[in-house]
Amino acid sequence: MQEGRIVDSFLNGGIETRFRYPRWSDLDAFIAMHRTLTREKVMCRRLELDAASGGRELSQALVGLEQKRSSYLLVEQEGILLGEGFTQKSGHEYCTIGLALIARARGLGIGTRLMDALEKESRRLGARGLYLTVWSANTSAIHVYRKVGYIESGRRPDWVMMDSGETCDLIDMVKIIE
Repeated sequence: MQEGRIVDSFLNGGIETRFRYPRWSDLDAFIAMHRTLTREKVMCRRLELDAASGGRELSQALVGLEQKRSSYLLVEQEGILLGEGFTQKSGHEYCTIGLALIARARGLGIGTRLMDALEKESRRLGARGLYLTVWSANTSAIHVYRKVGYIESGRRPDWVMMDSGETCDLIDMVKIIE
């Protein structure tokens, strides 16, 4: 089993940052991280998790790892979970990826490095291409995705209703990683 295995470790602002696979003992921290993401209104990841729903989410991540059909990475600093990233088989030689970071972990290069780790995990799963969606209002994420080689492949106008009541497009992006 891969539970808890560190995939990448590096210093960020003098603090050790780890990308690692989840373990069942992460449940409380996993729920707390998702509550922070929801409270901070992170566009892509809002899950109102309790012990039961958090357990289901974490269990799905662990089963996907075990069955080698997906990968799930947690971002950890000083024992605190700051974010997550996932990749899962979703088409012929494609993986769908996604990530979310709490506010204090954004703008530090962690997301860019997490994208690289997810790309490596996707290759391990047999992917030759990656797919993601992003809200058009999330300009900082779009910037990061373009910086690491993603191109827009489609757009769904007014697909997302934001908290403000305004709508924004959902952008489909792809990257070939052969």
